[in-house]
Amino acid sequence: MRPAPFFTNGFYHIYNRGVDKRQVFLRYGHFARFLTTIRNLLNTGSATERLIYNQSLALNKKIHLLSYCLMPNHYHLLIQQIEDNGITEFMHKLDTSYTKYFNLNNHRTGRLFESTFKAKLIESDEVLLHISRYILINPVIAKLVEHPQEWRWSAYRDYFDIEVSKLAQTEIIHGLFPHPEAYRNFLLDQIAYGKLLKDAQEVQDEDTLFL
Repeated sequence: MRPAPFFTNGFYHIYNRGVDKRQVFLRYGHFARFLTTIRNLLNTGSATERLIYNQSLALNKKIHLLSYCLMPNHYHLLIQQIEDNGITEFMHKLDTSYTKYFNLNNHRTGRLFESTFKAKLIESDEVLLHISRYILINPVIAKLVEHPQEWRWSAYRDYFDIEVSKLAQTEIIHGLFPHPEAYRNFLLDQIAYGKLLKDAQEVQDEDTLFL
């Protein structure tokens, strides 16, 4: 499914889930470690803070992370590639680092995620907004929380200034609305409908997006 190659300045919805649909985030520390790894990669090019890298290697020069959401058995990322090979380099380092951490932390070996991450090219602003909404309301549709701001492992808190230190770059999505409250309404308006679809959907095709 992954496009080859990724296009420079292209927007992509990237997602993956645990092998055999297993949970890949079992507790607070796992969620936090995954996001810390993302931050380290964007800021330094290294997955760990213990290594000092030249700032020229920072991956925020190669990709922009627009949105994200971590769920117990999968994750969603919304990424714009800025330089050639940016997404491939970022995802390889992210998945490799987290798998090593998780396996060591849980006394296991082997692959953690299903094959290679999946990526879908986003070809219009309309689809970009739809995917951004899908990602941020995912925990509510899955009935993990009542409101998206309650799920601390998504970019919702970045978009509405709940987090002091933002991980996502919010300017592009916010720029498509007259003000932040309009984007908030855009997100919340589809929650009830999304819950109905989730309740009606008993079996998911292998190639569908994960809830």
